[in-house]
Amino acid sequence: MPSVLVHHDLPIAKRLEGRRDDLTVVPASNRDEALEALPGADVFVVNPTNWTDDYASHLSAGDWVQATSAGYARFPVSEFRDQGVILTNASGNYDAAVADHAMSLLLALSRRLPAFVDRQRRREWGRELGGDLVDLAGRTLTVCGLGNIGEAVARRALAFEMDVYGVKRDPADYDGHLSADRVLSPERFQSILEDTDVLVLTVPLTDDTHGLVDRDVLEALPESAFLVNVARGEIVDERALIDALEAGTIAGAGLDVFAAEPLSAESPLWAFDETVVTPHVAGRSESFVDRFVDLFVRNYDRWRAGEPLENQIC
Repeated sequence: MPSVLVHHDLPIAKRLEGRRDDLTVVPASNRDEALEALPGADVFVVNPTNWTDDYASHLSAGDWVQATSAGYARFPVSEFRDQGVILTNASGNYDAAVADHAMSLLLALSRRLPAFVDRQRRREWGRELGGDLVDLAGRTLTVCGLGNIGEAVARRALAFEMDVYGVKRDPADYDGHLSADRVLSPERFQSILEDTDVLVLTVPLTDDTHGLVDRDVLEALPESAFLVNVARGEIVDERALIDALEAGTIAGAGLDVFAAEPLSAESPLWAFDETVVTPHVAGRSESFVDRFVDLFVRNYDRWRAGEPLENQIC
C-alpha cells in the first residue's frame, strides 16, 4: 500500500486520511520525524520552506515529491531528474487567494489602513488622514509575472479601473485580459517603471529574477509608487528597499515574502508607517487545505494509473 509523508502541513494529512482506501498517510511535524519516515514513503508532500537537501538522499526512482506551493525554486530539480524522482507543484491552486491578498496590500497602502487601525486602537478619530488617501482608478499598475496569479491580479486591477500593464517572459504566449500592447517582454520592464504607480511582483524566483527589483528599479519608480510583493522575497533587494523607504523615494511597500523567513524582529521593514507586512500567507485561506487535497487526490489517481500528473515539473 503506498505511503504519503506529509511534512509540517498537518491539516493536509488529517484531511487526506480516508480519501483513498489504498493510501497510508504519515504526518511529520518536524525535520527529524520527516527524515525517519521518508525512507518508507512513496510520496512526500512538503512546503519548499521546509525542504532541506538531505531529504533527497532518502528518495528513490519513482518516488513523488508534491510541493504545497506553486514555487519550486528551492527543490533540486536537476538532482530529481537524475534520480528519476517526480516533482509536482500546486500551480493554479493559489491564483484567487494570492491575487486577493495583493489587492488587499495595495488597498491597505492606498487607503492608509494601518494608520487608521492605529488611531482606532487609541480611540482617536484621525479624520485628518483623509487628505493623504490615494485613488486607484486611473493609476498605472504593472504586474511583473503574467502567469496564473499575475493574470488574476490584472483582472482585479482592471475592475478597479486601473491602467494595467504586464511583464511576461514570452508575450507571444499571452492569452488573457490585457491587450497585446500592454504585455511587455522583460527587456522592456525598465521602460515602464517611470509611469508605474503600483508594481506588483508575481514572477517566479529564477536566476533571472533573483534581485530583479534592485536599487536601479526602485529609483526608476515615481516617489508616489507602491511596491507589492507576493512572489518571493529574494526577488527584491531588501537593503535597497529599506533605503528607498527611508529616503521617501517610494511611497510604500506591501510585503508578504522576505529573503529570510520569518522576518527578523530587527528588520526595519516592520517599523515603517509606509509598509504593510504579512507572514507569507497570501496563498492561504479557509479553503486552502481542501483545494490542495483535491489536487493531490486527482494526481494520486493519475500516479496510480501511470498517467501524466498535473503540474509535473520533472
